[in-house]
Amino acid sequence: MRMRVSHATAALLGAQSAFSTPIRTRATDANAPRVANDTVETSDILPGAYIVEFADENDTPSAFYESLAADGVQVEPRMDLSFRFFNGVSFQVRNSSSNSSVPGGWQFLRRMQATPRVRSIWPARTTRLDVRDGPRVPDAAISTAPNARVKYQTQTERTFSPHVMTQIDRLHAEGVTGKGFRIAIVDSGVDYTHPALGGCFGPGCLVEVGYDFTGDNFLPGVRPAEPDDDPMDDCVGHGTHIAGTIAAQLVNNEYGFVGAAPGAKLAAYRTWGCTSTSTVEIELAAFARAVEDGADIISYSNGDSSGWAQDARAVVLSRIVDSGIPVVVSEGNDGGLGLFYASTPATGYSVTGTGAVSNTLFPALLQHGSYTTDSNSTNTNTTTDFGFLMGVPAFAADVTLPLWSAVGVNNACEPLPDNTPDLSQRVVLLEFPDSRATQCYPQDQGANIAAKGGRFLMYYERSNLTMRDEPYVYADGIQGVARAIPYQAKHWLSLLEQGSTITVTIPNANATQVRLEELENNISGGYVAGQLTSWGPSWELSMTPQLVSPGENILSTYPTAMGSYRVMTGTSMATPLVSGVYALLGEVYGKLDPKRLRRILTSTSKPLAWHDGRTAHPDILAPVPQQGAGIVQVWHAVHTTAELSVDSLSFNDTDHFAGNQTFSVQNTGSTDAVFELGHRKAVTMYTMRPGLDVPRADFFPNPIVEEWADIQFSSKKITVPAGGSTNITVTCTPPTNLNATLLPVYSGYITLGSASPHNTLVVPYLGVAGSMRSTPVLQPSQVYLADFNMPAPANRSYVIPRPDPENPSRTDRGDQSTTPNVYINPTVGTRVLRVDVLHGEEVLGSLAGWPQIHVTRGEVRAWFNGLLVDGTVVDEGWYSFRIMALRIFGNEEREGDWDVVRTVEFSFTYKA
Repeated sequence: MRMRVSHATAALLGAQSAFSTPIRTRATDANAPRVANDTVETSDILPGAYIVEFADENDTPSAFYESLAADGVQVEPRMDLSFRFFNGVSFQVRNSSSNSSVPGGWQFLRRMQATPRVRSIWPARTTRLDVRDGPRVPDAAISTAPNARVKYQTQTERTFSPHVMTQIDRLHAEGVTGKGFRIAIVDSGVDYTHPALGGCFGPGCLVEVGYDFTGDNFLPGVRPAEPDDDPMDDCVGHGTHIAGTIAAQLVNNEYGFVGAAPGAKLAAYRTWGCTSTSTVEIELAAFARAVEDGADIISYSNGDSSGWAQDARAVVLSRIVDSGIPVVVSEGNDGGLGLFYASTPATGYSVTGTGAVSNTLFPALLQHGSYTTDSNSTNTNTTTDFGFLMGVPAFAADVTLPLWSAVGVNNACEPLPDNTPDLSQRVVLLEFPDSRATQCYPQDQGANIAAKGGRFLMYYERSNLTMRDEPYVYADGIQGVARAIPYQAKHWLSLLEQGSTITVTIPNANATQVRLEELENNISGGYVAGQLTSWGPSWELSMTPQLVSPGENILSTYPTAMGSYRVMTGTSMATPLVSGVYALLGEVYGKLDPKRLRRILTSTSKPLAWHDGRTAHPDILAPVPQQGAGIVQVWHAVHTTAELSVDSLSFNDTDHFAGNQTFSVQNTGSTDAVFELGHRKAVTMYTMRPGLDVPRADFFPNPIVEEWADIQFSSKKITVPAGGSTNITVTCTPPTNLNATLLPVYSGYITLGSASPHNTLVVPYLGVAGSMRSTPVLQPSQVYLADFNMPAPANRSYVIPRPDPENPSRTDRGDQSTTPNVYINPTVGTRVLRVDVLHGEEVLGSLAGWPQIHVTRGEVRAWFNGLLVDGTVVDEGWYSFRIMALRIFGNEEREGDWDVVRTVEFSFTYKA
């Protein structure tokens, strides 16, 4: 293998940071490991660092660097990025006087792109793992001792619900387990010591090969990478959870579930250390290592919200797929931000971008309590176990006290009556308030209960899904708070109404017994996880995600040092299940032809009904940009005898409308197959929010339009002979009566009905009833010299530290009021976003860390510290910024395809 870390990499990775700060919109796990005072934003550009792919596959790093030096460009090598599907390097441009004639920023990118030796160039960037936990027991309550847990399920021999939802259980019943395939996990490593993950590492083990590219403490710009041969995950857990979803074993598994492909082997590549931060270069190196180590399938559960298919990772992963190795990528967890917020590299043309469906069951790992019931009629005591979720404040000591209900006294939302008993020796049962409807808050209830001596609260709500939310009560006198399962609270209330005495025993927060409860998810179970899965389409108007699988509330393995099991949520959790599905398909079909298998998977998937976050609408399907082809149905994928030549259709936008498209149906069976062509509508949505002076993207659920495309077929019924194929031509008439400036996205499904359920196929389609190119990227009201989030006045004066061009990472940001900075909020994505520094009418060059390429919509901030991207330190004086963005489908050479905004002028001096 030729891809390797150069000798200079560690020092260089430890010396850089970013000058552009995307303002984060993703939620991150508050319990994920953090390093004090160390901050790296998602997808920061590493100033002056670039990734280059050579035009000639026989070119070498040394020859390339010699050519740069001959052109007067002095660089430091970062990484040698040469392997089977990519030949190139990453390097750092030196900020020195010897490079003063070398243009920076956009000019440097254009110059390099025009060099015959360069095929492509990208600014090097940091990446950050997006981690979301589901309900979990506080770490203090977790013991690694096997006998510390109590296994409990609501019914005996329950089948693992994610497998039931995707038909994996039916293939397992037929003996198909994915044996003979190696699945590479590019993630935070794997705790291979976990009993359910084989307990060892190396040949003969479940995790048979791997590599650590970062070490524990790697943080770009702060601490260098420390790579080694041990991909152990004992501080993040993300990769270990994914490993269990793919290949958890039944032996030594306390909760009795297996992975999607328990017969497969695993390879683990650690690209994030304990800080959950990495770089694009390291991830490319991991993809390369996985290929060179013989991976049959690659599972990658991360990305960022670029939405473009030309990102370096998307390009490389698509080539890996084209070579015959399926790659499955998580779609992203920004569903709340609406349309056109797809994650890269899930947008890669050949990869399988995967969204998340809510689990039909809600597994909750809860602490273990008990209660006794003394019935007035029988005077007998019975002891029953129950599960609960510890809240804040947690119970500091074991408590055994009678239960008293506040439900009948206005739920303690008002001062309790005079005849209220002394509550100091009781646990108070009450419903968590809906503050929007009642103006009652937990602290109000806590204060009213404490006024009667109460110290301990046991909350409940009506939805099972609330068992993932720890209750917080900040009221003087309250010493312990917990949450009960709804069915348990209902039972208690019934017993109390009958006059029974219930005495509950609640252990302290350090108690070690854990209880698995599998609760029904009767609110969102089986629907696309509304505000979770990032929406497509890509900025090139391709379908993404391709499909969806269970990803919300998923039970799997976790590092033994962190509790051994955890319920987590994210498209990260959906991705490994689909990776395992590819192994199942490979075992049945005898080989992995990823493009063919992706077509089979999508055509046999089940489109899901629309759920708007509150209510299900069974009469219409969820949009294709949210769910792709629908939820995987792998048993149908294995048993179908009909194959399509496409996995989706894009009718594009009004400027590039392709209304007539043809695909074929192949019959691999031994008898003729008859199909009836049909059309199922999905929800049509506006991308932009109606009623605004300037277009702004709306949030989930976007405005719905009661208009749909009209789909016609060359024939409504076809017969495909055994072993033969038949073409179908589809004609689309886009919906009318729409506001095209709001970018309406229409979609639906072409159906091929058959007498055999496994031969009933779908072709998802989408289109935009508006012009992408006519939609402005930049608008003056959304781009300005900023004082925090407000426009700064013209002629503002600043005093800033003088930058050190040899160590720029220490002066790349500042206070939003005292440092010149530009607030940029693109309306839609752009392939190129420039920030240039102007002195009068003279363009001095790009701001350090700029331009950005393959940018999504959303807030970005650019900081000025007196430094240009080529290392030039700007003289004191008067300046302004010019911000330029290329419109979607725009031509870089055409001036009219760029949006340009110039800020007001400002002046600055350097501190003495």
